[in-house]
Amino acid sequence: MFMWKKRIWLLTILLLLPFIAVHSLSATTEESREALKSLSAKVKKVTLSNGLRVIMYRRGSAPVFTGALAVRVGGVNEKPGQTGISHLFEHMAFKGTDKIGTRDFGREKKLLARLEEIKGKEARKEPLTERDREELAQLYKELEQLWEINKFMEAFEEHGANGMNATTDKELTQYFVNMPRSAFEFWCWMESERILHPVMRQFYRERDVVLEERRLRYEDDPGGKLYETLLAVAYLRHPYRNPVIGYKSDIESLTASMLYDFHRRYYVPSNMVLSVVGDIDYDRDLQMLEKYFGRIPAGASPSLHIAPEEEQRGERVVEVEFPAAPQLLIAYHKPQYPHPDDPAISIMEEMLAGSRVSPLYKELVQKERIAAEVDYFEAPGRLYPNLVVFSSSVKKPFSVDRFIEKFDRVINDFKKTPVNNDLLLIAKRSVAMNYLSRLSSNDKLALDFASSEVTYGDWRVLIDWFDKAMAVKAEDVSRVARTYLRRGNRTIVKLKTVAAKR
Repeated sequence: MFMWKKRIWLLTILLLLPFIAVHSLSATTEESREALKSLSAKVKKVTLSNGLRVIMYRRGSAPVFTGALAVRVGGVNEKPGQTGISHLFEHMAFKGTDKIGTRDFGREKKLLARLEEIKGKEARKEPLTERDREELAQLYKELEQLWEINKFMEAFEEHGANGMNATTDKELTQYFVNMPRSAFEFWCWMESERILHPVMRQFYRERDVVLEERRLRYEDDPGGKLYETLLAVAYLRHPYRNPVIGYKSDIESLTASMLYDFHRRYYVPSNMVLSVVGDIDYDRDLQMLEKYFGRIPAGASPSLHIAPEEEQRGERVVEVEFPAAPQLLIAYHKPQYPHPDDPAISIMEEMLAGSRVSPLYKELVQKERIAAEVDYFEAPGRLYPNLVVFSSSVKKPFSVDRFIEKFDRVINDFKKTPVNNDLLLIAKRSVAMNYLSRLSSNDKLALDFASSEVTYGDWRVLIDWFDKAMAVKAEDVSRVARTYLRRGNRTIVKLKTVAAKR
């Protein structure tokens, strides 16, 4: 279910199994349950006058808090030809507002409007005249005199901000920062201002930055290239197949006007959730949140209609040529939460590849020495049927095909053999420890609150999913393994090593 699920090496537990496995699981699970119960009792969920939902949780003695804003928009919302617009807007959200980042917004606004007129020609594939180019140069020269590009970030830093960042994925865009308690009103003002009054300042230069980011992460990186190919092959019609960063030609065609339209449609209170975790005052801070975030116009809730991906009927295997060591991704389609199989699939993944006693690790890394490690993750989103992906790099002198042969032998044995209860306990404890780890962090908890609420409509899905995962039985794991780990349900992307181009 949760994209942040990662494996945890439980070395102490492995050394002491089976003597303390049951007690350890029980203690860790109970500790996690108690922590989740505490959340349920202390979390305050309110809705501002404009429909913006807010999750508030007071805890800890340090005078700090984390503020997080989750917007239900990402790659799945993008129109054909506009892939990457969600991610690019996230970048622009750090460029300031009509009040922050400029010496004279009235003048800047007129110059940006003229800049957009000329750049619009490029978007329409109209050639620019020499006069256009000269005017562009003059516009940028004047704008440079007005811009204070780093002012937005500097203002946060001056008020003690730490860990300020943002992320964009298939369905969500999230903004988050850790702040001192004394800067709560400042944060409310600044965060609401960039939602109310964003300015596409230095847009076309930032677009070039994103194009370079795409080149480094996908075109020149073997792992990124494999992953992009995997989604394009595993999904034939669903927008999960499109990269969040966007296709190169689409990014090049995006304009500032498109981003303003995008903002007006999706950055509305009904499509956002705010969360604050740490040293907060429920009543006083709620008034502050209403004062600033309540200013955001309600707007209409955006609609989204996506045709479902048809069931895959047959294994898909593709090969990518790249000057890098052999590696591969093996992905199986799976249902998304709240489908009842999702928790059992998560436990199954952890059993197969989450520790050094997992069968894939023991067979492929320790015994056969084909790979340095075998990892897993879920991708690419939460709202629609997604994938469980196994990844590995293959060591010399072995081939990717040899790895797949051994991988399939492990998977087939796992499906045929009764589930090992020790492995089941380890997997559950890993999940429980992961929960405890996130519950102890203000920023992770704030992000989980906001993302769960905006995605599923109720942050308490965090508790529901945990309870269901801890209740998974051996027969559940066997059943989902047989149901989903089928060749006809999978896609394999292999990297074929070739010489680098000169």
